[in-house]
Amino acid sequence: MLPHLCFALSFLPPSDAERRELARLYPRTDARWHQKMDRASVVVTVRDAGQLVAAGIVHDSIVAPTELMDAAELGCMSVDSRYRRMGIRQHVSSLRLAHALRVGANPITVVYAGNPASWAFYERSELWTLEREYEHEQRRLFIYQSTAHARQWVRLLPQAAGLALDPRRMQLPVVAQTDTAGLEHPGMLVRPSAAAAPAGQGTPRGTQPRHGLKTVAG
Repeated sequence: MLPHLCFALSFLPPSDAERRELARLYPRTDARWHQKMDRASVVVTVRDAGQLVAAGIVHDSIVAPTELMDAAELGCMSVDSRYRRMGIRQHVSSLRLAHALRVGANPITVVYAGNPASWAFYERSELWTLEREYEHEQRRLFIYQSTAHARQWVRLLPQAAGLALDPRRMQLPVVAQTDTAGLEHPGMLVRPSAAAAPAGQGTPRGTQPRHGLKTVAG
């Protein structure tokens, strides 16, 4: 699946030059966007022949009213419109979730209630459950948190081996990996670190059957 795409993981906050490139994917890159990037523990990027086509991060600059301690948010997800409905969003979500769990954080993600295509994935997944809903700037939002099943899932994933590291440090062959949920991850470039129902119709829980993780529109 997606053999022509390269999924990259960087464990450093993006540099100024990297932010300028990332900004092309986002309709709004305000002070809050930069704050999230400053607090990123991992940045996942997706490239097609070197061109950046998608990105998402894990950060701890959280303003959503979660009750979890040591929370880490999967945020800033964006996919170039030409590359949607290819499963990219789900691949990036899996990579970010695995990272957050492996570093001992409690992953959450915040989803706009008025976009059923976004929250349908989380509703169908055994790796996520709805924590609560809230309103922010007149928008209704859902907070999903990872489940105990997600921790079992990540323990069964293969360790990052045989991945291509930063060319400035080491270059290894790019390989494909398949996780236990049946999601195949194309070759991933890893940079080591330096040290919903429409609004007003109730929460989505119960509106979708729970039958395990499936790939939906990305």
